[in-house]
Amino acid sequence: MIKRLLTLGFDDQYGNDLNQKHVVNFFYMMFAAFSVLMLVIFVFRQMPYMALFCVVCLVLAFVGLRYNYMGIFDRAQLIIPILLMIQITVFSVLYFSAESAFHWLYINVIVYAFVVFSTEQRFIKYCVVAAAIILFLCCVLLQMDSIYLTLLDQRAIRILVFFSIAFNFSMVVSLVMKRLKSVNQHLRALAEKDELTGLANRRKVLADAVNIFADSVMNRESCVFAIVDLDHFKKINDTFGHEAGDLVLANVAELMASVMRPHDKIGRYGGEEFIVIMPGTTLNEAEKIMEDMRQAVEDMLIETDHGIVIPVTVSIGLAAITSSISRYEEILAQADRGLYMAKRNGRNRLAMQAEYQS
Repeated sequence: MIKRLLTLGFDDQYGNDLNQKHVVNFFYMMFAAFSVLMLVIFVFRQMPYMALFCVVCLVLAFVGLRYNYMGIFDRAQLIIPILLMIQITVFSVLYFSAESAFHWLYINVIVYAFVVFSTEQRFIKYCVVAAAIILFLCCVLLQMDSIYLTLLDQRAIRILVFFSIAFNFSMVVSLVMKRLKSVNQHLRALAEKDELTGLANRRKVLADAVNIFADSVMNRESCVFAIVDLDHFKKINDTFGHEAGDLVLANVAELMASVMRPHDKIGRYGGEEFIVIMPGTTLNEAEKIMEDMRQAVEDMLIETDHGIVIPVTVSIGLAAITSSISRYEEILAQADRGLYMAKRNGRNRLAMQAEYQS
């Protein structure tokens, strides 16, 4: 529920202003909750004008949230600091005293201004900060005593103000840090993904190759590498166009990913070549898996927007880790050699390490 409220009014999970939007919605939530709390207190203490003021605050808060929901973010982000300053000022002057330290809540407004308003909005930012400081000084200089609160009440309010400021500050920091973590994870995923096929890109799949190769050697486990190449891909591009070539790559990649087991790794090596890494797999097991993949690709019906069906086949080279191999580049070279043999023998087939090494 809270997450849904924090994301109210926007769907983009990685927009540049997502930090600000989260903080704006959080401040609206806190403002509304505090207004409801004060409304209950004023109704209980039979203070109708203050209760009416709380109702007006709630209505204006919902107006601001409505603006946010409608996508009018500039208005929504400006309304809440104004409401906060008005509310703090009215409560400080008419209900709380300077001794209660309620006016220290202007710190929340200043934190809000520096987090929410961007560099392009520096004029608005500094106006809000200046207004908060001026109002804070006014509340300090007025030194009005409360006729509604006892000394014990004022001490309790000071404690609550401290916790309120600490809570708001920690939540803002938490939202910002969570956002940064989410963005970093998203950027890492983008940096490791091939945009066209959705598979791991060359850098990511080679990094997987290094790690899996090292683990397999250290644990003395079987592991098979495969290089898959689309047959006559240049001819597909020349005959049907590059859009058709992209369509073929995307569809074949999706099919290959669906055939592979969860612990297998697959990525685009470059152009129309793909790398498949099968840890904990013998050469015979890998042969069956890759033969099923080859057959599935051959049985595909890839149709362009113009209704043209493009026949697609793949050639595959397989190589397993042996005691004579000391680097992952060597096993990739052997798999590439197998791919060359599969191409030379007529394409649409796979060549295993045992076949071409003999």
